Amino acid sequence: MRTSRPVALAALVPAVALALTACSSDTASDDTGESTSAAACTAEDLPTLTDGTLTVGASDPFEPWYVGEPTSGEGFESALIYAVADELGYAADDVVWESVTFEQIVSPAIKPFDVAAYQTTITEERRSAVDFSSPYLTTHQGVIVADDGDFASATALADLEGARVGVTASQTSLDAAESAWGDAVEVVPFSAAGDGMTALTSGTIDAMVMDVDQGVAASTVYFPDTSIVGTLPDVGEPEQLGLVLDKDSELTACVSEAVDTLDENGTLDALRDEWLDSDEIPELS
Repeated sequence: MRTSRPVALAALVPAVALALTACSSDTASDDTGESTSAAACTAEDLPTLTDGTLTVGASDPFEPWYVGEPTSGEGFESALIYAVADELGYAADDVVWESVTFEQIVSPAIKPFDVAAYQTTITEERRSAVDFSSPYLTTHQGVIVADDGDFASATALADLEGARVGVTASQTSLDAAESAWGDAVEVVPFSAAGDGMTALTSGTIDAMVMDVDQGVAASTVYFPDTSIVGTLPDVGEPEQLGLVLDKDSELTACVSEAVDTLDENGTLDALRDEWLDSDEIPELS
């Protein structure tokens, strides 16, 4: 895991002229496929919950997504939000964070935020309840084991047969684990990844499945006596993360436009290099 350090947005985001150019293009597609004029993608024109303020939803902060509080600008998603806000014309002080649960983020209820950043995988089922921005990261599910456990030397899916494998019930780790092993393992759901990691270190379960980048931080920062042995094969399309907005939000097209600009100008790559460290982890076959 790289040493945490502040993200200098001025170094990551091009000059204001480029940002204005990004928001002056003719059209941008929202999550429903409809086109919206991107000329209105500026802070003074966006219909946010509070005029002139971008309210962002997130749950409990943990590395590598958030280092310290979300307001720090440190961690992949914290830095991403401030970069998106900058593209839309918001100053850092105009970004307000709202603490929410993951269930609030993905449920069809009216949102107490304009946009949420909390490692939310884009799925067709979730699209029926919420809008997603353009994807900002393609990721995989990692398998973590205890260094002194029976499965510490696992290098293949078959090596974990018979194990008790923890997953986070409301996230895609459940589907990935069931697809990878079927009935060859006992899948144990937890309400939160931290609960599963605590069970792993106590010997209650033999392995824990979670987003691989989250797993790197879990095994190096929070639970140092554990290690990632590999990633699970993708289930269907590659797993991609997106920012979440209320269904049919008027902001979706502009937020997607901002994410696309950050992808095109190299900012997303810079953020990945800064905060994520999972490129060398092999896939379990």
